[in-house]
Amino acid sequence: MRTEELMLKTKCSPKIAVIGCGYVGLPLFIEFSKVLDDVVGFDVDQGRITALRGGVDCNGEFGDKILLNLTGRLESDASELMDRDVYIITVPTPVNENNKPDLSCLLSATRLVGEVMKTGTCVVYESTVYPGCIREVCLPLLEQVSGLKVGSDFLLGFSPERINPGDKQHTISTIVKVVSGIDEKSLVNISNLYKLIVRDVCLSSSIEVAEAAKLLENIQRDVNIALMNEIWSCLTRLDISTDEVLRVASTKWNFIKFHPGLVGGHCIAVDPYYLIEKAQEKGIVLPLVKQARVTNESIIFSLYRRILQILQFPYEGKRVLIKGLSFKPNVTDLRNSKVPALKILLEEVGVLVDVYDPLVSREQAKEAFNIDLSRIEEVSSVDYNLVVSPYDLSITTNP
Repeated sequence: MRTEELMLKTKCSPKIAVIGCGYVGLPLFIEFSKVLDDVVGFDVDQGRITALRGGVDCNGEFGDKILLNLTGRLESDASELMDRDVYIITVPTPVNENNKPDLSCLLSATRLVGEVMKTGTCVVYESTVYPGCIREVCLPLLEQVSGLKVGSDFLLGFSPERINPGDKQHTISTIVKVVSGIDEKSLVNISNLYKLIVRDVCLSSSIEVAEAAKLLENIQRDVNIALMNEIWSCLTRLDISTDEVLRVASTKWNFIKFHPGLVGGHCIAVDPYYLIEKAQEKGIVLPLVKQARVTNESIIFSLYRRILQILQFPYEGKRVLIKGLSFKPNVTDLRNSKVPALKILLEEVGVLVDVYDPLVSREQAKEAFNIDLSRIEEVSSVDYNLVVSPYDLSITTNP
């Protein structure tokens, strides 16, 4: 199949494979399964695939009624990826212990696709990367492994994910989908593809613009939350209510209302490091972006000191309840949650700490952080000296 012919096929019923069935890939697989005849959702985690086939999404985003009635196939066998027209790569792109981009999953997925793709294939990346990564890293690897050439043999593009775990309003079908391509043919074809499942598409002039736009979306939030965390630290020492200040300030017509809080998750706490790394490579300094990361990573110590100030010495035997273990409210996602670190800090000075989160399973909490959620079946704040909400840094005291 020539690349020119893919445009017509995309308007009909292309065979699609979504590589990675996590927070990003699973909803994408589900949406395409609703409108196309042959969609494969692939993940190297066989346990994940087995659970999804049984109607269980450990992320808590989809119920069994949806999962057990899918027309698409969930697979962990790479042989099921043969003879696909479109490959959409949605694997994680985290950072390592030194906050450097970890592209290992992305490169593995790229090699996998390169081994099975054929002439006429369209490859789309949704994983968050730094500007230039798709063109400079992924494309050469795809060409090397496949023996094909972009433009003449296959199409290539980038459409950054905008999944917000726990958000039932801003879903794939309702948001604007950013689309970019290595060339005009790729851009048109990929745009037509996503129009099958989304209401609106925003065309980017280049892959690099789309890559940078994705990073900016999350860096903007990181910087603004860092500002609010800094203000919270100041106002608490001045014995002024941050909530009240926000209420009053937000009456101004152009005030943008952000809130303080611990910053975790796979996006806001990670993506800035991808731009920082690329900037450093080119000798560019991003002091504000860097400082926002420092501020948001260190706010846990400000919260810790505030808790100790309220508890007053001696701390041994005093009880604190932390309401929430996941990285944000109403989700089961534990990635980069700061709560375990706060718990450890408090326990080191003798404070007795319980964590309550009704959405997170006991098994998840135990496996990820060795936290026993089963210790408290029902929360009674009167049993604790303090109740702490890590999501807005609020602290409630009991006499």
